[in-house]
Amino acid sequence: MYHPGEAVFLERVAEIFGFAPNEFRRIRASHFGPDRDDPYTILGVGYTASEDEIKRTYRLLVKQNHPDSMMARGVPEEFVKLANDKLAAINGAFDVIEKERGFKN
Repeated sequence: MYHPGEAVFLERVAEIFGFAPNEFRRIRASHFGPDRDDPYTILGVGYTASEDEIKRTYRLLVKQNHPDSMMARGVPEEFVKLANDKLAAINGAFDVIEKERGFKN
């Protein structure tokens, strides 16, 4: 990886040159590999995915990882706690993408 100061610098340069945040992350990933905190990586969608594809994937992930559905299936409490964390990451990733792209409701 590279120094955090370099990351800030590169993000600023990308902004100056008019790259959207998802475009910058795509370029960075092509050189350094995917960032585990990248919202596109969390959702498992490509940087060029359509709004419909992102929303469809998000809904599927929420359905698969919702703690209530886990409890209904009778999984152990540890898995329910993991599902809570995973769902928070999924929701956070979708929020970032939604704000960046200006999705319509």
